[in-house]
Amino acid sequence: MLSTAAACALLSPLAQAETEAERQTIAELDWVPRESFDKRLRDSIEPYCEGTYLVPQYGFDMTLETPSGAAGSRLADLVKARAGEVSADSGSYVRFKDGVEVQQGEWWVEAENAEMDRATDVMTAYGGMIARGPRIGFSGGFMRYNFKSSLIEIENADYVLYERHARGEATSIRSEGSDVIYATDSSFTTCSPGNTSWSLMARSLELNRKEGEGVARNATLRVADVPILYLPYFAFPLDDSRRSGFLFPFIGSSNAGSGISIGAPYYFNLAPNYDLTYTPQYIHRRGILNELEGRYLDPRSEAVFRAGYIANDESFAESNPDKGSGRRFGVDFEQRYLVDRQWYALLDYNYVSDLRYIDDLNRTLQIQSETHIRRTIDVKYAGEDMELRTRFLGYQTVDPNIARVDRPYLLLPQIYLDYDINDELFRYQITSEYSYFWRRDDEIEDPARRVKGSRWRTQPSLSFPFSRTWGYFTPKLKLDHTDYILQDRLPGEETHVSRTVPFFSVDSGIYLDRKLELFDRLYNQSLEPRIFYVASAQQNQQDIPNFDTSVATFSFSQLYNEDRFFGGDRVGDNNRLTLGFTTRFNEYISGWERLRLSLGQIFHFSDRDVGFRDPQGNELSPGTEFDGISDDSKSAFAGELAWSPNRRMDIRVDGLWDPDTGETELGGTSVSYHDEDYRTIVNLTHRYSIDNLEQADVSTILPVSDTTSFIGRWLYDLNTKRTLATIYGLEYTDCCWRVQAMVRSILEDDSKIDHGFILRFELRGLGEIGTGVTSALEQEIRNMRERDNYRQTRYNW
Repeated sequence: MLSTAAACALLSPLAQAETEAERQTIAELDWVPRESFDKRLRDSIEPYCEGTYLVPQYGFDMTLETPSGAAGSRLADLVKARAGEVSADSGSYVRFKDGVEVQQGEWWVEAENAEMDRATDVMTAYGGMIARGPRIGFSGGFMRYNFKSSLIEIENADYVLYERHARGEATSIRSEGSDVIYATDSSFTTCSPGNTSWSLMARSLELNRKEGEGVARNATLRVADVPILYLPYFAFPLDDSRRSGFLFPFIGSSNAGSGISIGAPYYFNLAPNYDLTYTPQYIHRRGILNELEGRYLDPRSEAVFRAGYIANDESFAESNPDKGSGRRFGVDFEQRYLVDRQWYALLDYNYVSDLRYIDDLNRTLQIQSETHIRRTIDVKYAGEDMELRTRFLGYQTVDPNIARVDRPYLLLPQIYLDYDINDELFRYQITSEYSYFWRRDDEIEDPARRVKGSRWRTQPSLSFPFSRTWGYFTPKLKLDHTDYILQDRLPGEETHVSRTVPFFSVDSGIYLDRKLELFDRLYNQSLEPRIFYVASAQQNQQDIPNFDTSVATFSFSQLYNEDRFFGGDRVGDNNRLTLGFTTRFNEYISGWERLRLSLGQIFHFSDRDVGFRDPQGNELSPGTEFDGISDDSKSAFAGELAWSPNRRMDIRVDGLWDPDTGETELGGTSVSYHDEDYRTIVNLTHRYSIDNLEQADVSTILPVSDTTSFIGRWLYDLNTKRTLATIYGLEYTDCCWRVQAMVRSILEDDSKIDHGFILRFELRGLGEIGTGVTSALEQEIRNMRERDNYRQTRYNW
């Protein structure tokens, strides 16, 4: 149906398009510069953006009439038109001149002139043509529009995707409604009009907004109008949906400094709940590295598989002729399985072919650079009163120079049971653990260190908690019993050893608070004194080997622990009292904690004789940093301070101070600040230990301008007066791309400094080129991850 605002008259068939005058593109017409923003728009657009695209009001009387009827119905097919001059003949043609406006449903077309064929429902518009539809806009010199099929054909065209902040040009565009756009000899970019920072030029471009995917064929990536990469086929997202296709190629340097590396990941979207990414990459002087990452997810299970393989690493084979081959590989597999609401299983398996694989080649394996790589199988049951866990724990010692005697024991297996009953008057708890410790002993020269065997430990306890709003008082009785069945002991040594140690402890505290006004603000200040006493008998444990036990490094968190040992091979002799307090300042209305100060000290009433030395003073466990034996009558003062002057700044101080010597034994101070939108980040850290350690750590992100920031971190050793590590560089960000160029240096030993260069481009709407700098910087600089999360949440970066 055709409705016009002026009389109709018969016209000749389709007119020829007139010569196109100089015109603005749809991107230029609908672009709003930042200086024209109102406050609402200014707060919703990134501060580094020059402007944004806004859909102007359109439709007759500036209202858009969205049809409620289905496509093909009379209401949906209704066409309204208006022009300065309208004429029609007795046939099917209608001509519009001197400014044409046409509306069908959500589509709006403006042009200087137009013709309509009422027999075919096809309109031809030419001269300053503009068309706007749902979330999309076109302009061009010539347009053909089918009212029935919504097929649009435009010559000398340009377009805007409003919600993607994207634009482009093409010699011709064909669009089936607003969902699928086909463009020839076209471009795609998210840069502002007139900005040519980057663009994707394609012989053929398909933008499928319904499927959320763009596909470019015979494409060239141009940066600053300079072609840098040819892409015969390239798929990129138009929304958050996952699609199979090549991810953005990356160019960078290898972690070991072997030169340029280049790769092109391909993503396989195999199913909604599992996928695969294959990344072949060439590394200079090494060869072709192949990496796989597969992911699986269902309501009960989550699994990730990662693997890397290089058939012949030329550089590695040259520097390690004893290996006989340059074949190198790594595997990382992790799976979590929820059997039901109470049963849970975990498998974590890792393997690398050699010590240097992680540093030289690893891009995807979630393995830290360690000498002992863990492998774990866990099965866990968690009920209302009971927890049961079975664990198999193994290691791969990747450094062959580590002696067998210094390698950790394997747990084959460890079974842990915790049963807890809370009654109104008492709490009964029993914790039991069975472990079998094993390791190869064929290369251990000292026969006394070849021991292995089983350990069964049970710890029943009974406590009587008394708790009120103003405080608490909890006496507790515990029995710590352990049995060993040992193998490969020396002649004359017992293979069955047991130990039983009773414990008595009292934990008590009170809670005092008051309403307080400071600096015109209301606070609730609390004072929480705490007294903790623990006593346990001394037992001779010199016949017990050390499988997994160490002495905890003393800090504030250790003040109220029942024992000083971690692990089950030593149970400490205790007769000590801890006095401490915590005071807090919380905002009275919101409850936000502005300041917390805690301080405490341990007083010993007897010497501690249980440790890792025999009566002659010989170490029973060589290499143990602390042996656990001491005759000090009191500990150092242990304290913590946490102060938040405002919601963007945190100050943390912790340390140990010896009142007898007046020396600080251990200390750490950190100051962290960020502004409201995380554009400025400053982190200052000082670490000190009386054992010849004092370091300063500074990291920052400082805005140089609206679009440029300085990023850096400096780690300095104050004792040796040497720089241990630096990373610094610049980041440029605007609404179409982000680039980070970073230089790093790490002191590996006294004579060797490892230098590297990190370069990353992130093209908004396409992806990133680089060396994975983001995750590295997030680990290096506190609050950087929060900065990126803030941008993604607020601005949908």
